[in-house]
Amino acid sequence: MAIINPFDLIISKIDVLQACVNGLRENNKKPIVIQPEDPDRLLNLVEAANVLRKPVGTIRYYIHHKSLPAIKVGKGYVVKHAALMAWVNEFQVRPNANPAGKMRYRFAKR
Repeated sequence: MAIINPFDLIISKIDVLQACVNGLRENNKKPIVIQPEDPDRLLNLVEAANVLRKPVGTIRYYIHHKSLPAIKVGKGYVVKHAALMAWVNEFQVRPNANPAGKMRYRFAKR
């Protein structure tokens, strides 16, 4: 009578599980589709923050201080992709310009 090592049984079951996980991972890979940028496309604040690589709070700050053009829809804001890119390009032309406007005076002593 052969004695079966319980650890060999566990390892074989782990190998089967790993093969299943690898198969699921391969089946769930979605192709990356890069959509052409539509200049009239509207971006919500999260998408605009991803484009600028800034936090959403910073985007709100830029909007409320009238330096970033946005459209109020209900309680939220949307930004046209073309307007956002024009706003960014404006500061590439003038590298010393502050995109937040009066932000540097916020902590100044009075």
